[in-house]
Amino acid sequence: VMDDAANIMLNNAMSDLFDKLEHKPIRIPQFQVESFDRKAGAKAKTTYDTKPEVTLPKLKKIKIQPKEIKITDADLQKELEGMQKNMARNILKEEGEAVENTDLLEIQYKFKEEGKEFPEASQTGKFQMGATQNPPGFDSELSGMKLNEEKEFNFRYPDSFPASPESAGKQFVYHVKVTAVYRVTYPEINDDFASEVDGSANLQALKDKTKKQLEELFNNALKRKVTEEAYAEIIKDTKFLIPESLIHEETDGVFHNFIHEFRLPHTTLPEYAKRLGKEESEVRASFAQAAEKRIQTYLLKHKIGEDNKITLSEEEIVAGFEKEALSQGIPVESLMKEVQKQKAETFYRDKFLFDKIDEFVYGEVDKKSPKAVSTEDAEKLLSGKE
Repeated sequence: VMDDAANIMLNNAMSDLFDKLEHKPIRIPQFQVESFDRKAGAKAKTTYDTKPEVTLPKLKKIKIQPKEIKITDADLQKELEGMQKNMARNILKEEGEAVENTDLLEIQYKFKEEGKEFPEASQTGKFQMGATQNPPGFDSELSGMKLNEEKEFNFRYPDSFPASPESAGKQFVYHVKVTAVYRVTYPEINDDFASEVDGSANLQALKDKTKKQLEELFNNALKRKVTEEAYAEIIKDTKFLIPESLIHEETDGVFHNFIHEFRLPHTTLPEYAKRLGKEESEVRASFAQAAEKRIQTYLLKHKIGEDNKITLSEEEIVAGFEKEALSQGIPVESLMKEVQKQKAETFYRDKFLFDKIDEFVYGEVDKKSPKAVSTEDAEKLLSGKE
């Protein structure tokens, strides 16, 4: 009874105290009752972590360099050739016709590392002659073969072969039987081709449409990249007071996301550190860096939204779900059912709000004149290689 009375007293006291506290608790505090007397009253105390504090810099002091894509005729030709390959036609070659450099083969094959035994069963598959991912020199072993012909040959992989690192530098023995040979033909890139691709009136119309799509795709991606760079600069000039307990909790979250993303067996952070032969503190510190950055970005966006009174209207939320459904290629009704099933309304509302805050930040920071970049440079920037 005394414990129940103490809990009621503390809950009532917190209700009265909460609005008067200068520093709000991040979660409900756990009290320790020091004394309790029916006549004299009770005394209890607690130590709690406060909500994080964020002090923003002036956004207009942040300088960024926007990037703008420059689509060349060569870029358009590359896209058209990609469409052309997707519309390839395979014509079965007659028995007795030799394999040529651009043919598509159906083969039965087995292989072994030199000095070992062949597996009992053969495998079946397709092999595109002349494909860029083929190991150098492999095509020449198959060139000239004919339907139902069998061949056994030795092949040594190059010392560096990223497509199959486990094969690099090793010598294998292959036994191959050709079961079908197709001559691969491509439609000519002309007005008829444009009409077949998507109903375009002519080739120029397809080029114009393709160029617009490429510009939109790259420019949106480059804008997101530059906005990320802006946030990185803002974070440098922002003062954060974040409780260690919050970073600790988020570190566990980042670790579990890592395990899930790479489909590793379920484990705890201490067990994972032990498996790596490292101290738990060292492994936790590596995940804590990502956790702190995630917290900082989340708090920063909320603070910018709060200070600038950025909110979402119901119309914007509806539009956000429609855009999300379009990007996922599903009806908006199906998306809404899944959102309700997963109880993900808050996640998506935050996403839509943060998209709006990103637009605000991009508009506020100091931008130099856009720098034109090629698709090659843009891909490097977006992949983090530059």
